[in-house]
Amino acid sequence: MAKFTIVNLKSHEEQEYFMPQDTIVFGRTNTCDIELPSKAVSRKHAEIVRENQDYFLSDLESGNGTFLNSQKIRPLEKNLLRSGDMIRIEDYEIRFQLTEDHLDRPVEEDTDTDILEIKLIKKMLKALDTDDTPSVEVLNSSAAGKRLAIGEGPEELVIGRDPLAQLSIDEAVLSRQHAKLLKKWGGVVIQDCKSKNGTFVNNDRIEEKLLRDGDKIMLGTVKLLYRNPKDVNLEIISQEISRKKKEAAMREAELLAAKQLEQEERDAAAAEEVRVRKEAEAQEVNAALEAEKADAEAESQAAMTEAEQAHAAPEMPPPSPQTAAAAAAGKKPGFSFMEKIFIALGIIVGLAAIGALASLFM
Repeated sequence: MAKFTIVNLKSHEEQEYFMPQDTIVFGRTNTCDIELPSKAVSRKHAEIVRENQDYFLSDLESGNGTFLNSQKIRPLEKNLLRSGDMIRIEDYEIRFQLTEDHLDRPVEEDTDTDILEIKLIKKMLKALDTDDTPSVEVLNSSAAGKRLAIGEGPEELVIGRDPLAQLSIDEAVLSRQHAKLLKKWGGVVIQDCKSKNGTFVNNDRIEEKLLRDGDKIMLGTVKLLYRNPKDVNLEIISQEISRKKKEAAMREAELLAAKQLEQEERDAAAAEEVRVRKEAEAQEVNAALEAEKADAEAESQAAMTEAEQAHAAPEMPPPSPQTAAAAAAGKKPGFSFMEKIFIALGIIVGLAAIGALASLFM
């Protein structure tokens, strides 16, 4: 957000205003956004307009003019404002400032570290750019390395194939007068001269555009780089720093998420292994219990079968005296062992005697 510090040079009264809107008008009447009550100030004297991230000062054809950093500006011409610029309207000095909130606005989570990094980068750029003159340098083609300084010379500088152009580049893709560099709006503006292949700034085709430090210009296939050490774009640097921080945070978050997922997978695998082992142990216990149960059932069945058989067989009554006597009477006596031997010997002797007698009669 822009801030204005207005000092009345006569009364030394100082006031501060902020600019939340896109346009702010300075003038003598109370219909203006900022009233400067002095007869020397026009009814509508000057205005500041915000375009995207830039602020432009214009004089509204005032009677006594508007001064920017002690230089009188042309009526109705836009002049780019930079933080710290001094505007003077008659007896009023107006200091234009961009607050830190403006610098931090593109990033929601910027910290003081970001501001320190921006200041450090700005100091480094200032140290590298000993010459603070804006310039355009050719990056490719046969004119690579050629540089055009935009100093205190002509208000218009021509770029093209024409040998008389301030930046002459002998390439067929360029028109003889391809583009112009103009000093206006408080900076350097590039303007296409109705070229055949067009003029592009940061890949956007343009008719006229205010250049910022680091802008890449394409004329056909010829690439140029605009440098202005005085116009270090802190906002772009802030965005770049914040973008890199966000990318680093995203990479860190992705790495952390991957590690967490890997840990969860390891935990799940370990839990599955424990579950499988417990199921196997439970199955072994169940199998042992089933075997014991089967053995017990078999033993119980065998005992029941044996008991049933014993219960089913009839009991034999003891024999009566008559039955026992009959059995004894009907029983035939047999020969003893010795008796059987003597009988056999008698048979043998008898057969031998018969054989002897037979031999005598023959």
